[in-house]
Amino acid sequence: MTNTGIQHAESHTVIKVRIWISHLACLGIFFVPLTPELMLACVVGYVWRVLAMELAAHRYFSHRAFRTSRPVQFLLALMVASSGHRGPIWWAMHHRQHHRHSDEALDVHSPVTHGFWHAHMGWLTLPTTVDTDLDAVKDLSRVPELVWINRWHMIFALGVLVATVLLGAYTPLFGGTGMGWATAVWAFFVPTVLGLHAAFAVNTLTHGRRPGIFSHRRFDTGDTTTNSWLLAIPTLGASWHNNHHRAMNAARAGFYWWQLDLTYLTIRAMQALRLVWGLQVVPAAVLAEGRQPLGQPLADGGEVLALDDAAHAARARARQPARTARRPAAVGTTGDAERQDQAA
Repeated sequence: MTNTGIQHAESHTVIKVRIWISHLACLGIFFVPLTPELMLACVVGYVWRVLAMELAAHRYFSHRAFRTSRPVQFLLALMVASSGHRGPIWWAMHHRQHHRHSDEALDVHSPVTHGFWHAHMGWLTLPTTVDTDLDAVKDLSRVPELVWINRWHMIFALGVLVATVLLGAYTPLFGGTGMGWATAVWAFFVPTVLGLHAAFAVNTLTHGRRPGIFSHRRFDTGDTTTNSWLLAIPTLGASWHNNHHRAMNAARAGFYWWQLDLTYLTIRAMQALRLVWGLQVVPAAVLAEGRQPLGQPLADGGEVLALDDAAHAARARARQPARTARRPAAVGTTGDAERQDQAA
């Protein structure tokens, strides 16, 4: 299997159908039984899927916020694919593009430039977003097993669905036998859809929002990112998004002790077990910067903010090398993640 060029995926029509089926299947909660075991499976499945997104696809594959062994890297890739978040290389490719062009036209899931619903999930079904440009993520595409998992990502989620139904139908694991349909709904479709929307919410609810009771800006990052304490638990720490855009390669998004970051705590637990190492830290200068009052509010008036032509021009000037030079080198850029050595 080639590791260069465009890796074609299933058609955008197939993806649309899959999204509709997943959402419609969740209506089954009104027609199938719910047991304590199924509720536990739903919660565990949700946490697993959000960790697949935030710990594996985001902090590891997109930003290389820590290092690990090749076997663990393989398991993290399987985790991403089987959770319904598509392939790890595809995910990292789009996310690095997001950081390079945050809230600009090339940021395909920015509510600022494309509107709320397109940014939330409409972008997933475009013919231009379904394939993977392997040349854009060479640090990942040079690993054959990652390329293979990325190409056949859909079979892993399907395998989880089949295994879940069989366990529900033929074992008492979920409170009794003969519960295949109930298990499919509560232990697969509901946590899968909720996990996807947790990822989507970071795109749409921490970009383009005016700071207020539920969100704030700690850093001037040149885009419209905010931190949302309200989403910190359901996103397992991903909602400290303004922090993340200030030091994107750090292993933690909750920079301060009062910013709960369950993903980072999980990474630390994995570090204690020697599964991961080399965690990238938030530079002291950035932590000190975040304790100072932010000079300007994001904008006046309007819930969803827009950047006019003048603002885009100002951001383009701010992204020249002078802007990079004034930041600590350890903060990291998207390019840093792409240049890191592949895990052994």
